[in-house]
Amino acid sequence: MKPAVPSADLLSRLVSDMSQYQERLVRSPGIGQVSLAGVSHALVPTRVMGQELPRELTEIIGETLAPVVMYRLGYLIARNQAKAFYLDRQIDPSETEYRVMAGAFHIAWAGYADADVLIWEPEPNENFLVLWESDNSYCAREAIKAGVRNRACHLLAGYATGWSTEATGVALETSEIACRAEGVSHCRFVVAHRDRIQQQLLDPRLHRPTTRYNAISTRTPDVSTSA
Repeated sequence: MKPAVPSADLLSRLVSDMSQYQERLVRSPGIGQVSLAGVSHALVPTRVMGQELPRELTEIIGETLAPVVMYRLGYLIARNQAKAFYLDRQIDPSETEYRVMAGAFHIAWAGYADADVLIWEPEPNENFLVLWESDNSYCAREAIKAGVRNRACHLLAGYATGWSTEATGVALETSEIACRAEGVSHCRFVVAHRDRIQQQLLDPRLHRPTTRYNAISTRTPDVSTSA
C-alpha cells in the first residue's frame, strides 16, 4: 500500500519545527561568521551560484561535466543541512515522511526554491517516488537572466537527492524533467530509486499538467529576521 498524503498534523509540526530552527540564524561580523542553529554557513550571491559558477565550470571542464559538478555540490549541501536539522530536532530515522518532507520546507527557508509536492510515495525502498515543482527556483531565475534556454536546476536536483538520501538511507536520484528556463511555468523534479528512475520517467503520471494534481503546498508566510 502506498503511504497516505502527509497528515495535517505532520505538516503543522514541520512548519513549527522549521520556523523555530530557522529563527536561530546568527550573524557574528566580529569573527566573520554566520551560523544557523550552531552550524557555520557562508552567504553566497545567487548570481554567482546560478550564472557565474556554471559558466566557469563549463569553460574549465566542459558542458557535460559542469552540470554533474553542480549536482554533486547540491547533494553535499543538502546532506549536511539534513543531518544538522535531524540531529538538532532529534528526528528518529523511522520518521521517514517527516524527514523527507522537511527538505521541501528547508529549501525555501534556505533561499533555493519554493516547492509544491505533486506525487507523494516516500517509501524507504526501491518504490520511493516523489514528484515536486517549483515556480521560483533560484537556478532557473538566474539562468533566465543570463539568457540560458535549457534545463538549469542541476544544483537543486542534487539538493533533492542529497536530502532524500539522508532522510531514507536509500540510494536515490533526482531528474529535472521540466525547467522554467525552457519557457514553461514550473520546474519539475522526480526523485526515485537510483536503479528505477529511468523506468519511472516513462510513467505518464509524472507528465500531467499541474492542475491535474492535488498539490501539497509547503509554502509558509514570509518572515523577516533581525539576525
